[in-house]
Amino acid sequence: MQTTVEKHLTCTNKYRTLSLVNRTIRQMDATAKKLVEKMREIQKQMGSLQRQSYALESTLDAIGMRIEDDVPWEESWDIKYAKESPFANTTLVAACKKILSDHAGKELTKSQVEYLAAIGGYRFDAEDSKNSVDVTLRRLAENGFCEVGRQRGPEGNKYLYRAGEVPKDSVAE
Repeated sequence: MQTTVEKHLTCTNKYRTLSLVNRTIRQMDATAKKLVEKMREIQKQMGSLQRQSYALESTLDAIGMRIEDDVPWEESWDIKYAKESPFANTTLVAACKKILSDHAGKELTKSQVEYLAAIGGYRFDAEDSKNSVDVTLRRLAENGFCEVGRQRGPEGNKYLYRAGEVPKDSVAE
C-alpha cells in the first residue's frame, strides 16, 4: 500500500510540474501575443506619422521654408533642431547666428531662418515673427556677421554666413 501512495505522490508532483509548465507557456504565449499586437499598433502609428511628416515637409518645401539638404532625412538640420531644441533658451540673435553658421556656404531666406529657429525651440514673442527675424538678420549683416544678397520678390533677401572672426560685441545678443 505504501508503494501505491508513493507512486501516486510522485505522479501528482510530475502532473503539477507539467501543469505549471503548460500554464507558464500559455501565459508566455498570451504575453507574446500582447507584445506583438502592441508592436503592430506602434508600427501603424509610426507609418501614419511618417506619412503626415512627409506631407508637411512637402508643404514647407513648396512655400520655401525648408532648406534642401543633401543628407538623409534623419540627418537634416530641421530634424536635428527639433530633437535637440537648441534655441529654447536663447535670444533671437543667438539663434540666427547659430543657424547661419550651421549652414555656412548656403544662402538662407528669412522664412527659412524663422522656420529653423521655431522648430529648434525658439519662442517668438512678437506677433510678426518673420519681421523680427528680418530685422535681426539685417542687423547681423550690417555688423559683418553675414552677407546679404538683396533680392526683390516673395523670397526676399538671402543671407550667407561670413566665415571668419567677427568681434563678439559688434552684434549684441
